[in-house]
Amino acid sequence: MQKRAHERLSPRSTVQAINSLDGRALGVLVNISKSGFMLLSEEEHPVPGSIHQLQLLDLGNHDLDISLGATCLWQEEASASNSYWSGFQIIDISNSNREQLQRYLKILKT
Repeated sequence: MQKRAHERLSPRSTVQAINSLDGRALGVLVNISKSGFMLLSEEEHPVPGSIHQLQLLDLGNHDLDISLGATCLWQEEASASNSYWSGFQIIDISNSNREQLQRYLKILKT
C-alpha cells in the first residue's frame, strides 16, 4: 500500500470552493492536506487538467478563508446522480494563505 505524502483531513463544517473569477461555487470540500484537496461537485464538475483560481471558504466555523490556484488531477462520477468527486493539487498559494492553511490543518488535527 502506497503511503500519502501528506495527511488528509476532513473539515468539521461546510467548506465551499468558490471560483474567484465568477463567484460560482465549484463544490464542497471533502478533505484537505497541505498540498491538495478533494471536492464533491454537482453538474458543473471540473475537468482533469483544468486550472482554477479558488477561494476556500468555511461557511460554518469561519476557520478557513484562503485563495489559491489549483489544478484538477482527476474526476469521477459519484454514486449520487449529477455528483462528481474531484482531486486537486495546489499549484499557487501566497505565503500568508499557506500559513492560514497550516493553521487550519492544525485545528482539524485537534
